[in-house]
Amino acid sequence: MKAAQRRLLWGLFILMLVSGLGMAAEVRSSFTVSSNKSKVLVNGLATNFEAYNIDGFNYFKLRDIALVVNGTNKQFNVTWDGNIGAINLVTGSSYVKTGTELAIGDGAQKKAFFNSASIYKDGKRVILGAYTINDNNFFKLRDLCQTFNIGVTWDAVSATIGIDTSISYVAPKKTP
Repeated sequence: MKAAQRRLLWGLFILMLVSGLGMAAEVRSSFTVSSNKSKVLVNGLATNFEAYNIDGFNYFKLRDIALVVNGTNKQFNVTWDGNIGAINLVTGSSYVKTGTELAIGDGAQKKAFFNSASIYKDGKRVILGAYTINDNNFFKLRDLCQTFNIGVTWDAVSATIGIDTSISYVAPKKTP
C-alpha cells in the first residue's frame, strides 16, 4: 500500500477515535513492513530489538521499551483491559514481564495492521499511532519517548538509535 493511502487510512482512523467510533469499528487494512536494521543503544548499552521502519519512522514493541526503561525514573507498566479493549500505561510503576520481551524476529517481511485498541496513560485516553504485527503492539519510538519524556537520538553516520533515560525528550528539528 502506498504511503499516501496509509496516511489517508490513519486520518480516517484518528477521526473515528476522536468521534468516539474507534471502539466500535476496527480498521483491519494491512500492508507489508520490513525490519529495522539500525543499531540501538539503551543508556549506552547495545540492545537487540525486533523493530520495523514504517514510512520512515521506527516502530518498537511496546513491552520491549517498557522492559528496557524499567528500574529508571522513566519506567512504566503495560496492562491489557480485555473488558474494554484497552492498553493501559502506568507511569512510575515497575514493568511486569510477560516473558515475550526482547524476542528477536527473523528479519523477514511481516504483515502490519492498524492497531485500534484504546490507549490510556495514567487513566487518561491518549492517541498514539500503533500497529499490530504478529500479535504484538508496535509503537512509533518517538511517540513513546515523548509520552514518557525519554531521550531519543539518531546518529546518521553510524545508523544508531539512542534511547537515554537520563535526558528529556527533544522533538527533532524540522528541516525546511
